[in-house]
Parts: sequence; structure tokens; C-alpha cells
Amino acid sequence: METRTAEEILETLGLGELVAPISVQLTLYRRINADAEIEPARQIPDEPQQDWWNTSDGRWRLEAEEQAMRERFPGFELVLSAEILLAWVGLLQSALPGGKRYQVYVIYGPGFPDTAPWAIIAAPKLVANTPHLLFGQAPCLYKPAGSARGYDPASTTAATLVAWTALWIHAYETWRQTGTWPGRGD
Repeated sequence: METRTAEEILETLGLGELVAPISVQLTLYRRINADAEIEPARQIPDEPQQDWWNTSDGRWRLEAEEQAMRERFPGFELVLSAEILLAWVGLLQSALPGGKRYQVYVIYGPGFPDTAPWAIIAAPKLVANTPHLLFGQAPCLYKPAGSARGYDPASTTAATLVAWTALWIHAYETWRQTGTWPGRGD
């Protein structure tokens, strides 16, 4: 098993100089691809664990997630953490003049797809009092589950969350330049 830290992944993606120490600490073990058998990085003794991607429905869903990401965000890489979480790691460039590059994680929790993946902007550090954050560097991307504009386990993919994160970054940089967060804000 190839062991790589988040910093090594960032260096591979050409982001090494971009980030200071990452506020999200995931020990990334290896790249995942559709042809590989996925083995958890570690197992907790006496607690059998069925990772969602090791079920028949999960394998199908992971293939769909990979296809969506390859088509829309081919620069992102799927990795497995020591915490037995799958995450996409990649870079988004702001479209605004002078806009920054942002290192983004989209992390699948153990309850996926019943629970939504979440996005983290690992770098650069967001300014204090940034609106529309859930916690730390996790942007609020959508309405809560069950609302018309929320996460839908049947159709929302990691590619959707990356696109929503790109929109959030655009709003963030607009807010930094104008002092007003664009959109309705509801």
C-alpha cells in the first residue's frame, strides 16, 4: 500500500507552495481508481465495518461518482484516508480578476449516500467572520436535506458539491471585494 500524506498529494497536484499547514488533517493512503480493489487503510479489531463503497450498490455509486468527477473536474484525485474516509482533493481557481486558487476536499462520510458529503476549503485560510460557513473552513453550500434546493442522495454527486463550492468561492471573493454577499442569502 502506498502511503502519502496530504502534503505529498498537494505536491503531486502542484499545490505544495499554495498551502500552509492544512487545517483538515486526513492521512491519505492511496489513490483510488475504478480498476482497483479498495481495501480499508485499517480495521478496528472486533468491530466489523462495511464501507459503503464495498457493497454492490456502493461500487456502482462510486463508479458514477468517479465518472462525474472525471468529466467535470479531472484535476481532482480520489484518496482514502487513515480514518477510512474517501475524499476528492483538488484545486479550484477563482474566475474573478486577481482571484486565488483554493485547495478543496470533498469528503464522503460513513453514512454516504444517506448523509451528504461535505466540502472543506483547506487553503488558503478564510478571513475571520466569513459568512455562510458551517464550521471552520466548511462552506454552507445548500439548503438542509428535504428542501427544494438541498442535497438529494439520488442525484447529487461530488461533482455537484465541487461546482457548488466554486460558486461559494465566487461569492466569497465578491464579498471580500464589495462587502456584500451576492444572492438572496436565504
